Parts: sequence; structure tokens; C-alpha cells
Amino acid sequence: MRELDVEAGVAKGTAFRAFKQLAAQLIEGQDFLVLDHQTHAGLAAALHARDRLYRGSVTPVLLAPEAAARVRAAIGVIDSRSSAQ
Repeated sequence: MRELDVEAGVAKGTAFRAFKQLAAQLIEGQDFLVLDHQTHAGLAAALHARDRLYRGSVTPVLLAPEAAARVRAAIGVIDSRSSAQ
């Protein structure tokens, strides 16, 4: 999610909020993968080392390309709502 926030130039957590709004329409294991800290510790550590995750991410979520595109589209909606306030 960090990469999507940075790419869109939005505040930390914006992509995750968009993901949460779309979560009911997404399928875990197909559209996204939750990196459990015990099962995927090595992968999470490698992503942290490459600065691809927020430092405080305990249970990161990785998105498939199609899901990432949907989150990008939703970020535009979220971002325009917060700009209007």
C-alpha cells in the first residue's frame, strides 16, 4: 500500500482505506495476499529492507495488478473527497 500512496501523492493509509472499501469485492489469495508475520516473515523482511512497506506494517497486504488498479481508481475518489472538505 505504501507504493500506491507514494505513487498517488496521498497521505499514508489512503490506499489501505481504499482497499478496505473494496475488500468485499476482492478474493484473498487471488486479488490480494495478507503476509502473516509468522508464515511470511522472510518476504516481509525483504520488502521492508527495500523500503516497499511502511516501517510499522505488521501484517502487510500485497495486491495483484488488477486489484492495485482498482485501489488506484478508488484513491482518486477518496483523495478528491478529502480535498473538497
